[in-house]
Amino acid sequence: MSFYDPPSDYDPTPDDVAFADIAPDGDPAPDPGTLSPHVRRQLLLARCLDDAEVVDGRLARAAAARARSVDDLRRLSVSIARDEEAEDATRPPELRANHDQEAGWSIHNRAKTELSAEIAMAYNLSKSAARALIEESATLVAELPATLEALSDGEIRYEHARVIVSTAWTLPLEKRTEFENEVLPWAKALILSAFKAKVIAARERIDATTMAERHEAASAHRTVSRELGEDGTGYLTIRDSNEVIAAIYNRLTETSLVTFKGDPRTLSQRRTDVATEILLKGDLCASIDETAGDGGDSSALKRRLGHGIVAQVHVEIPVLTLLGLDSTPATLDGRTPIDPVTARKLVADAPGFFRLLTDPITGSIVAFDDTFRYLPKSLRRAVELVDGSCTAPWCDASAKESDGHHTEQWAATHDTSLANSALLCVPDHRLIHNTRWTMVKLANGDKQWVSPCGRVKRVAPVRRLAPAFVEAMRPDADPASSTPTTTGWNTPPDPQAVLPF
Repeated sequence: MSFYDPPSDYDPTPDDVAFADIAPDGDPAPDPGTLSPHVRRQLLLARCLDDAEVVDGRLARAAAARARSVDDLRRLSVSIARDEEAEDATRPPELRANHDQEAGWSIHNRAKTELSAEIAMAYNLSKSAARALIEESATLVAELPATLEALSDGEIRYEHARVIVSTAWTLPLEKRTEFENEVLPWAKALILSAFKAKVIAARERIDATTMAERHEAASAHRTVSRELGEDGTGYLTIRDSNEVIAAIYNRLTETSLVTFKGDPRTLSQRRTDVATEILLKGDLCASIDETAGDGGDSSALKRRLGHGIVAQVHVEIPVLTLLGLDSTPATLDGRTPIDPVTARKLVADAPGFFRLLTDPITGSIVAFDDTFRYLPKSLRRAVELVDGSCTAPWCDASAKESDGHHTEQWAATHDTSLANSALLCVPDHRLIHNTRWTMVKLANGDKQWVSPCGRVKRVAPVRRLAPAFVEAMRPDADPASSTPTTTGWNTPPDPQAVLPF
């Protein structure tokens, strides 16, 4: 349904409009009998717009209340961690909370990580978004009270407040009040894009002395990210220095301006095709392996990194779709749907196949080809097929970015099997080993996460395994090590026990 296609049963009759409610203050209400149907409908539209504006103001006030609540959580967490640290100092070294943890995991760092994961699971956010919410809330409450008050009064929106907060982070503490006083009036009057431009200019005017240092620090956070789009498309985003991004864009544009007669593509389409061709088939000329050949011989051939590397992509395609007899979508990397035509093209160009047999009714994996010589590689492939991505409830890191994790400690069980394996990205792998968060793998393949506060959430795998297949994949267990030991860090909390917080 488009904007201009209202429901067929919609009849905006304005007969029930309370004209006294929409008349200007102090003015007499208009007589409905003196107004044309068109004017009466416009008055109804005006009243609906007023109602929508009131609701939008409530959203801003709710965002301010959320910021105060989240900051209350942060301060309580810090207070509890401080008490735990004092108690921990009285214990023998071998009994202290972080005696067997990785370096840097102090009680305060542990509390900070646990809280961000708690909020991520409660709010259904990513952990990085939860951390940002905690930091934004703390800054609003402690350092930008005027912005928080304007948000509480519904005078600005949370999107504008976030711009003020993120820019204030780049300023010294003593200059943030001056910055807030200058930019806050603009937040009440400008659209977001225009407001951002004014804020950036004001920030540089107030403190331009550290621009070079800030640019260098920000460049250290350069990254490439991927996001799924609509209708089988997606987005690849590169964050780097402005001059680098400008140079890349200009080169793509200049190359794309070279056209041939009858080329139906737009400049934007050609620019995209050029970028795709370079990234998929071009050499990484600037990335030279300096260790190749004799370092003193200038004629030594140096290998171009990336040359000849072929990316591996897992495509799951129903056999009837492959034969052109059905239109069921295929799946890319376990979670991205692709159309049958694209899937058949990928299969046609594939150098080899990895066969996966699934139950036609339940979709459970019942068998797969083991073409690898060593068990860890085939097991890794099986775990990637089952989990698809990091199995933390707040995370969508891909399988390739994730570690294999023993859901029951390997040191206690020596069980490296499909039933005892799961995918965790590096940060969440460390979370499990260094905080009071626990994760167990249930018999049906679900991963059950339990937070330090006692909240429980299950994460279903992308695919389920047939029970007989799971049993067949499990190696013969050593009876002497069949009973896993537990520690204070991997034991699910007793519902009757006192929670760690």
